[in-house]
Amino acid sequence: MPRLRFPRESRQPDSSALPPELRWDAPPESVALLLNRRQFLRAAAVVLGLLALPYSRAERAWARARGRFFTGSERATLDALCDTIIPPDDMPGAAALGAGRYIDIMLSAFDGGGTPPIYAGGPFSGRNPYPDNQNGTPSKHRPHNSFKHFVELTRLQDLTWRGEILGTANVPELAAFDAQFGAPKKSLRDVYRASLVKVDQVAQAVAGAPFAKLGTTQQAAVFKMLDNGAFMPDPRRGGMTFIDLLIQHTLEGCFSAPEYGGNLRGQGWTMVGLEGDDQPLGYSIFSLAIDGYVERPDHPMSTPNPDEVGPGGTVVPRPLTADGKSIQNGILATAGLFGNGAC
Repeated sequence: MPRLRFPRESRQPDSSALPPELRWDAPPESVALLLNRRQFLRAAAVVLGLLALPYSRAERAWARARGRFFTGSERATLDALCDTIIPPDDMPGAAALGAGRYIDIMLSAFDGGGTPPIYAGGPFSGRNPYPDNQNGTPSKHRPHNSFKHFVELTRLQDLTWRGEILGTANVPELAAFDAQFGAPKKSLRDVYRASLVKVDQVAQAVAGAPFAKLGTTQQAAVFKMLDNGAFMPDPRRGGMTFIDLLIQHTLEGCFSAPEYGGNLRGQGWTMVGLEGDDQPLGYSIFSLAIDGYVERPDHPMSTPNPDEVGPGGTVVPRPLTADGKSIQNGILATAGLFGNGAC
Protein backbone atom coordinates (compact mmCIF):
# COMPACT_ATOMS: atom_id res chain seq x y z
CA MET A 1 0.00 0.00 0.00
CA PRO A 2 1.20 3.51 -0.69
CA ARG A 3 3.13 5.87 1.57
CA LEU A 4 4.84 9.22 0.87
CA ARG A 5 6.97 11.55 2.93
CA PHE A 6 5.89 15.11 3.61
CA PRO A 7 7.80 18.18 4.76
CA ARG A 8 7.48 19.13 8.40
CA GLU A 9 4.30 20.79 9.55
CA SER A 10 4.40 24.56 9.99
CA ARG A 11 2.43 27.16 11.90
CA GLN A 12 -0.54 28.95 10.40
CA PRO A 13 -0.69 32.62 9.53
CA ASP A 14 -3.62 34.45 11.08
CA SER A 15 -6.68 33.91 8.88
CA SER A 16 -9.20 35.11 11.45
CA ALA A 17 -9.93 38.23 9.39
CA LEU A 18 -11.21 36.12 6.52
CA PRO A 19 -14.84 35.00 6.27
CA PRO A 20 -15.32 31.49 7.74
CA GLU A 21 -15.82 29.92 4.33
CA LEU A 22 -12.38 31.07 3.21
CA ARG A 23 -10.33 30.07 6.25
CA TRP A 24 -7.91 27.21 5.95
CA ASP A 25 -6.51 24.70 8.44
CA ALA A 26 -2.74 24.86 8.10
CA PRO A 27 -1.08 27.24 5.64
CA PRO A 28 2.70 27.58 5.90
CA GLU A 29 4.46 29.81 8.42
CA SER A 30 6.71 32.76 7.60
CA VAL A 31 6.94 32.07 3.90
CA ALA A 32 9.95 34.34 3.55
CA LEU A 33 11.96 32.03 5.82
CA LEU A 34 10.90 28.77 4.17
CA LEU A 35 10.76 29.65 0.47
CA ASN A 36 13.02 31.25 -2.06
CA ARG A 37 11.66 34.12 -4.20
CA ARG A 38 10.30 31.93 -7.00
CA GLN A 39 8.66 29.53 -4.53
CA PHE A 40 7.18 32.50 -2.69
CA LEU A 41 5.57 33.79 -5.88
CA ARG A 42 4.15 30.36 -6.62
CA ALA A 43 2.77 30.09 -3.10
CA ALA A 44 1.21 33.54 -3.38
CA ALA A 45 -0.42 32.54 -6.65
CA VAL A 46 -1.89 29.45 -5.00
CA VAL A 47 -3.32 31.47 -2.11
CA LEU A 48 -4.78 34.11 -4.40
CA GLY A 49 -6.25 31.39 -6.56
CA LEU A 50 -7.87 29.79 -3.54
CA LEU A 51 -9.56 33.02 -2.55
CA ALA A 52 -11.28 33.11 -5.93
CA LEU A 53 -12.72 29.61 -5.59
CA PRO A 54 -15.81 28.38 -3.73
CA TYR A 55 -14.95 27.06 -0.27
CA SER A 56 -15.09 23.33 -1.05
CA ARG A 57 -12.97 23.71 -4.18
CA ALA A 58 -10.57 26.04 -2.39
CA GLU A 59 -10.10 23.61 0.47
CA ARG A 60 -9.51 20.75 -1.95
CA ALA A 61 -7.03 22.80 -3.97
CA TRP A 62 -5.16 23.66 -0.79
CA ALA A 63 -5.02 19.97 0.18
CA ARG A 64 -3.63 19.07 -3.25
CA ALA A 65 -1.04 21.83 -2.98
CA ARG A 66 0.24 20.16 0.19
CA GLY A 67 0.35 16.68 -1.36
CA ARG A 68 -2.81 15.48 0.34
CA PHE A 69 -6.08 13.98 -0.82
CA PHE A 70 -8.46 14.83 2.04
CA THR A 71 -9.53 18.32 2.97
CA GLY A 72 -9.34 19.37 6.61
CA SER A 73 -13.01 18.64 7.30
CA GLU A 74 -12.85 15.27 5.50
CA ARG A 75 -9.77 14.30 7.47
CA ALA A 76 -11.46 15.24 10.76
CA THR A 77 -14.39 12.95 9.92
CA LEU A 78 -12.04 10.16 8.82
CA ASP A 79 -9.92 10.38 11.98
CA ALA A 80 -13.03 10.25 14.15
CA LEU A 81 -14.26 7.17 12.27
CA CYS A 82 -10.88 5.47 12.66
CA ASP A 83 -10.92 6.20 16.39
CA THR A 84 -14.36 4.59 16.61
CA ILE A 85 -12.83 1.40 15.20
CA ILE A 86 -9.74 1.46 17.47
CA PRO A 87 -10.51 3.93 20.29
CA PRO A 88 -7.80 5.52 22.42
CA ASP A 89 -7.49 4.35 26.02
CA ASP A 90 -4.19 3.79 27.82
CA MET A 91 -2.77 3.28 24.32
CA PRO A 92 -3.17 5.55 21.27
CA GLY A 93 -6.26 5.22 19.11
CA ALA A 94 -6.23 4.71 15.35
CA ALA A 95 -6.05 8.43 14.58
CA ALA A 96 -2.97 8.96 16.74
CA LEU A 97 -1.39 5.87 15.22
CA GLY A 98 -1.70 7.51 11.79
CA ALA A 99 -4.47 5.45 10.17
CA GLY A 100 -5.95 8.55 8.50
CA ARG A 101 -2.55 9.56 7.14
CA TYR A 102 -2.03 6.01 5.84
CA ILE A 103 -5.33 6.17 3.93
CA ASP A 104 -4.59 9.68 2.64
CA ILE A 105 -1.21 8.58 1.27
CA MET A 106 -2.71 5.46 -0.30
CA LEU A 107 -5.35 7.48 -2.16
CA SER A 108 -2.65 9.93 -3.34
CA ALA A 109 -0.30 7.22 -4.61
CA PHE A 110 -0.47 8.29 -8.26
CA ASP A 111 -0.66 12.04 -7.71
CA GLY A 112 3.07 12.71 -7.72
CA GLY A 113 5.98 11.76 -9.91
CA GLY A 114 8.35 8.91 -9.28
CA THR A 115 7.61 5.48 -7.88
CA PRO A 116 4.14 5.17 -6.32
CA PRO A 117 4.45 4.27 -2.62
CA ILE A 118 2.68 0.93 -2.97
CA TYR A 119 5.29 -1.68 -2.04
CA ALA A 120 8.02 -0.85 0.47
CA GLY A 121 11.53 -1.94 -0.45
CA GLY A 122 13.86 -4.06 1.60
CA PRO A 123 15.32 -6.26 2.80
CA PHE A 124 15.95 -4.34 6.04
CA SER A 125 14.36 -1.35 7.77
CA GLY A 126 17.24 -0.49 10.12
CA ARG A 127 15.05 -1.10 13.17
CA ASN A 128 17.32 -3.99 14.20
CA PRO A 129 21.12 -4.26 14.10
CA TYR A 130 23.24 -6.81 12.30
CA PRO A 131 24.23 -9.85 14.37
CA ASP A 132 27.79 -10.24 15.61
CA ASN A 133 28.53 -13.82 14.58
CA GLN A 134 31.86 -13.91 16.38
CA ASN A 135 30.13 -14.25 19.73
CA GLY A 136 26.43 -14.59 18.89
CA THR A 137 25.28 -11.18 20.13
CA PRO A 138 23.68 -8.11 18.52
CA SER A 139 26.29 -5.84 16.95
CA LYS A 140 26.43 -2.05 17.10
CA HIS A 141 25.90 -1.67 13.35
CA ARG A 142 22.55 -1.21 11.67
CA PRO A 143 21.61 -1.38 7.98
CA HIS A 144 20.15 1.60 6.19
CA ASN A 145 16.36 1.77 6.04
CA SER A 146 15.61 0.40 2.59
CA PHE A 147 11.88 0.06 3.39
CA LYS A 148 11.46 3.74 2.55
CA HIS A 149 12.63 3.18 -1.03
CA PHE A 150 9.55 1.87 -2.78
CA VAL A 151 9.67 -0.80 -5.47
CA GLU A 152 8.84 0.00 -9.09
CA LEU A 153 5.52 -1.54 -10.07
CA THR A 154 5.23 -4.05 -12.88
CA ARG A 155 2.86 -3.13 -15.70
CA LEU A 156 0.15 -5.43 -14.28
CA GLN A 157 0.59 -4.12 -10.74
CA ASP A 158 0.38 -0.54 -11.99
CA LEU A 159 -2.86 -1.21 -13.87
CA THR A 160 -4.36 -3.09 -10.92
CA TRP A 161 -3.63 -0.35 -8.41
CA ARG A 162 -4.72 2.44 -10.75
CA GLY A 163 -8.02 0.63 -11.26
CA GLU A 164 -8.43 0.30 -7.50
CA ILE A 165 -7.53 3.86 -6.53
CA LEU A 166 -8.57 5.83 -9.63
CA GLY A 167 -11.39 3.57 -10.88
CA THR A 168 -11.36 1.30 -13.91
CA ALA A 169 -13.26 3.84 -16.02
CA ASN A 170 -10.19 6.10 -15.76
CA VAL A 171 -7.78 3.39 -16.92
CA PRO A 172 -8.42 2.69 -20.65
CA GLU A 173 -6.82 -0.77 -20.56
CA LEU A 174 -9.24 -1.80 -17.78
CA ALA A 175 -12.29 0.14 -18.95
CA ALA A 176 -12.44 -2.15 -21.99
CA PHE A 177 -13.38 -5.03 -19.67
CA ASP A 178 -15.95 -3.23 -17.50
CA ALA A 179 -18.89 -4.48 -19.55
CA GLN A 180 -17.99 -8.05 -18.60
CA PHE A 181 -18.45 -7.14 -14.94
CA GLY A 182 -21.65 -5.21 -15.42
CA ALA A 183 -20.21 -1.88 -14.27
CA PRO A 184 -16.89 -0.10 -13.72
CA LYS A 185 -15.09 -0.47 -10.42
CA LYS A 186 -15.60 2.80 -8.59
CA SER A 187 -12.43 4.56 -7.50
CA LEU A 188 -11.52 4.36 -3.83
CA ARG A 189 -11.07 8.11 -3.94
CA ASP A 190 -14.72 8.57 -4.95
CA VAL A 191 -15.86 5.96 -2.44
CA TYR A 192 -14.16 7.78 0.43
CA ARG A 193 -15.16 11.25 -0.68
CA ALA A 194 -18.87 10.42 -1.12
CA SER A 195 -19.01 8.20 1.97
CA LEU A 196 -17.50 10.80 4.30
CA VAL A 197 -20.15 13.26 3.14
CA LYS A 198 -22.84 10.68 3.90
CA VAL A 199 -21.37 9.99 7.35
CA ASP A 200 -21.67 13.65 8.27
CA GLN A 201 -25.17 13.86 6.80
CA VAL A 202 -26.33 10.91 8.92
CA ALA A 203 -24.60 12.29 12.02
CA GLN A 204 -26.20 15.70 11.47
CA ALA A 205 -29.65 14.18 10.98
CA VAL A 206 -29.41 11.82 13.96
CA ALA A 207 -27.36 13.77 16.49
CA GLY A 208 -27.38 17.36 15.25
CA ALA A 209 -23.67 17.77 14.43
CA PRO A 210 -20.99 16.46 12.05
CA PHE A 211 -19.51 13.12 13.09
CA ALA A 212 -16.21 14.59 14.33
CA LYS A 213 -18.10 16.98 16.66
CA LEU A 214 -20.06 14.24 18.44
CA GLY A 215 -19.15 12.61 21.74
CA THR A 216 -17.74 9.10 21.65
CA THR A 217 -21.03 7.50 22.74
CA GLN A 218 -22.92 9.29 19.97
CA GLN A 219 -20.21 8.41 17.46
CA ALA A 220 -20.46 4.74 18.39
CA ALA A 221 -24.24 4.83 17.94
CA VAL A 222 -24.00 6.55 14.56
CA PHE A 223 -21.24 4.16 13.46
CA LYS A 224 -23.49 1.20 14.32
CA MET A 225 -26.26 2.72 12.19
CA LEU A 226 -23.83 3.23 9.32
CA ASP A 227 -22.71 -0.38 9.57
CA ASN A 228 -26.30 -1.66 9.47
CA GLY A 229 -27.20 -0.93 5.87
CA ALA A 230 -26.33 2.72 5.27
CA PHE A 231 -23.83 1.73 2.55
CA MET A 232 -24.52 -0.63 -0.31
CA PRO A 233 -22.23 -3.62 -0.88
CA ASP A 234 -19.88 -3.20 -3.84
CA PRO A 235 -20.04 -6.25 -6.13
CA ARG A 236 -16.75 -5.24 -7.76
CA ARG A 237 -15.08 -5.51 -4.34
CA GLY A 238 -16.53 -8.81 -3.20
CA GLY A 239 -19.63 -7.23 -1.63
CA MET A 240 -17.66 -5.00 0.74
CA THR A 241 -19.32 -1.83 1.99
CA PHE A 242 -17.56 1.44 2.78
CA ILE A 243 -17.45 0.45 6.46
CA ASP A 244 -15.79 -2.85 5.53
CA LEU A 245 -13.16 -1.00 3.50
CA LEU A 246 -12.65 1.55 6.26
CA ILE A 247 -12.07 -1.14 8.89
CA GLN A 248 -9.62 -2.95 6.61
CA HIS A 249 -7.66 0.21 5.82
CA THR A 250 -7.70 1.34 9.46
CA LEU A 251 -6.15 -1.95 10.58
CA GLU A 252 -3.58 -1.73 7.81
CA GLY A 253 -2.74 1.83 8.84
CA CYS A 254 -2.30 0.89 12.49
CA PHE A 255 -0.25 -2.28 12.09
CA SER A 256 1.64 -2.11 8.78
CA ALA A 257 5.24 -0.93 8.55
CA PRO A 258 5.59 2.75 9.54
CA GLU A 259 7.05 3.58 6.12
CA TYR A 260 3.51 3.37 4.72
CA GLY A 261 2.46 6.37 6.79
CA GLY A 262 0.70 4.79 9.76
CA ASN A 263 1.79 2.81 12.84
CA LEU A 264 3.50 5.93 14.18
CA ARG A 265 6.85 5.05 15.79
CA GLY A 266 5.79 1.40 15.78
CA GLN A 267 3.22 2.05 18.52
CA GLY A 268 0.68 -0.17 16.79
CA TRP A 269 3.06 -3.12 17.07
CA THR A 270 3.72 -2.28 20.72
CA MET A 271 -0.02 -2.25 21.38
CA VAL A 272 -0.45 -5.85 20.19
CA GLY A 273 2.91 -7.11 21.48
CA LEU A 274 4.75 -7.32 18.16
CA GLU A 275 8.23 -6.06 17.38
CA GLY A 276 7.62 -5.78 13.66
CA ASP A 277 10.37 -6.79 11.28
CA ASP A 278 13.16 -8.53 13.22
CA GLN A 279 15.81 -8.98 10.52
CA PRO A 280 18.77 -8.95 10.08
CA LEU A 281 19.16 -9.73 13.80
CA GLY A 282 16.66 -12.54 14.19
CA TYR A 283 16.16 -14.38 17.48
CA SER A 284 18.79 -17.13 17.36
CA ILE A 285 22.24 -15.83 16.40
CA PHE A 286 24.96 -18.13 15.12
CA SER A 287 28.18 -17.89 17.13
CA LEU A 288 31.54 -18.90 15.70
CA ALA A 289 32.90 -19.07 19.25
CA ILE A 290 30.70 -22.05 20.14
CA ASP A 291 29.91 -23.19 16.59
CA GLY A 292 26.23 -23.02 17.40
CA TYR A 293 23.25 -20.75 17.91
CA VAL A 294 22.78 -18.39 20.86
CA GLU A 295 19.26 -17.42 21.89
CA ARG A 296 18.52 -13.82 22.76
CA PRO A 297 17.68 -13.59 26.49
CA ASP A 298 14.76 -11.25 25.78
CA HIS A 299 13.37 -13.66 23.16
CA PRO A 300 14.19 -17.25 24.10
CA MET A 301 13.14 -19.83 21.53
CA SER A 302 13.33 -23.00 23.67
CA THR A 303 12.09 -21.71 27.04
CA PRO A 304 9.06 -19.65 28.18
CA ASN A 305 9.03 -15.91 27.62
CA PRO A 306 10.59 -14.11 30.62
CA ASP A 307 7.35 -12.26 31.36
CA GLU A 308 5.41 -15.55 31.55
CA VAL A 309 7.55 -17.28 34.17
CA GLY A 310 5.86 -17.50 37.59
CA PRO A 311 7.02 -18.55 41.05
CA GLY A 312 9.25 -21.63 41.06
CA GLY A 313 9.69 -21.47 37.31
CA THR A 314 6.05 -22.26 36.54
CA VAL A 315 4.65 -20.96 33.27
CA VAL A 316 1.92 -18.35 33.74
CA PRO A 317 0.63 -17.23 30.32
CA ARG A 318 -0.37 -13.60 30.05
CA PRO A 319 -4.17 -13.26 30.12
CA LEU A 320 -5.89 -12.23 26.91
CA THR A 321 -7.40 -8.78 26.69
CA ALA A 322 -11.10 -8.43 25.91
CA ASP A 323 -10.21 -7.77 22.27
CA GLY A 324 -7.91 -10.79 22.24
CA LYS A 325 -10.65 -13.02 23.63
CA SER A 326 -13.06 -11.74 20.99
CA ILE A 327 -10.59 -12.55 18.23
CA GLN A 328 -9.88 -15.98 19.70
CA ASN A 329 -13.59 -16.78 19.99
CA GLY A 330 -14.05 -15.72 16.36
CA ILE A 331 -11.25 -18.06 15.27
CA LEU A 332 -12.73 -20.94 17.29
CA ALA A 333 -16.21 -20.32 15.87
CA THR A 334 -14.89 -20.26 12.31
CA ALA A 335 -12.83 -23.42 12.92
CA GLY A 336 -15.96 -25.09 14.30
CA LEU A 337 -17.87 -24.30 11.11
CA PHE A 338 -15.18 -25.97 9.04
CA GLY A 339 -15.13 -28.93 11.39
CA ASN A 340 -18.89 -29.37 11.10
CA GLY A 341 -18.80 -29.25 7.32
CA ALA A 342 -20.68 -25.96 7.15
CA CYS A 343 -18.06 -24.35 4.92
